[in-house]
Amino acid sequence: MPDQPRKSLDMPPRTAATPVHPRAHDGTRVHVDIESPRRDAVADYLLDGHLNTTVDRLFADQLLADYPQLPRLALAAASWDRRAAAVMLDHGLRHFLVLGTGGLPIWAHSSTLTDLHNAGARIVVIEHDPVTQHLHDHIDHGAAAGRAHVLCLSSDRHHDLALTPAVTHLLTAGAPLGILATGLLRPAGIRLVTILALLDSAPSGSRAAITQLITDGPDDQDHVGASSLGARFAEASIPLAVENRLAADQLLGDLPHTTTVSVMSAALDQEATSPVMRTALLGQRDPRSSTRAQRPATERAIDVSGRRWGR
Repeated sequence: MPDQPRKSLDMPPRTAATPVHPRAHDGTRVHVDIESPRRDAVADYLLDGHLNTTVDRLFADQLLADYPQLPRLALAAASWDRRAAAVMLDHGLRHFLVLGTGGLPIWAHSSTLTDLHNAGARIVVIEHDPVTQHLHDHIDHGAAAGRAHVLCLSSDRHHDLALTPAVTHLLTAGAPLGILATGLLRPAGIRLVTILALLDSAPSGSRAAITQLITDGPDDQDHVGASSLGARFAEASIPLAVENRLAADQLLGDLPHTTTVSVMSAALDQEATSPVMRTALLGQRDPRSSTRAQRPATERAIDVSGRRWGR
């Protein structure tokens, strides 16, 4: 991303449609801490957006001093989000579960959500920040209510996400489901194994797209890698989902026709050689098999920007 002056606009003012105390989908009151950096606002700033406040920008600027290429990773994740959704649409998927939009455009002229809506897809969006949830209505003047079911759910409650009525209906509707977990700054509570469990319980033919920060372990604390990056976010009470590379390889390697692309850590540290971000488009295991075996290579696949993905 070329260097350019960043926008300095604060969050749009609260309107009559934005309650002082936003509520989660189950009616419980949600506390919004506007004096601390917010995950979605930091992601928005990394993408050169303007839906952020001074405290978000100060935190992000401190990060950029040590991780100057972080916007490049954010942009790569945003591009993958839209490309993965397009592939799923091309394969006929019309039911989608979006695990957080983060700093990605919300109902913009050119955005993943708009692409899904224009294709007539049924969308359930799980936001993790109540401010972001209300931005859905603020940005599109309330039209999102007719396009998608937008819920706010704390990231530490994703162990029971499948029991949330709107999600339960998607999982039991019988139509293949596209799961988008493509945000770079995904909350630590949404582990890779959690996403794979959702994919396992989804109807046959479902797919999941993932963006995953990868670390080789605590050794990269002394380098500009994913582990040290995660530590910086944790200090700001924004824990990130960072997976050990070997554990991630084992989980993803057991899935059929896993399409993975690694963004090398040179994006953050030109001296390092291990990947810090991985994107993957995942298929389901054969329900008749007790292991996640690879399907025969003769099965039909398509090429997505030079990568193979099996049907």
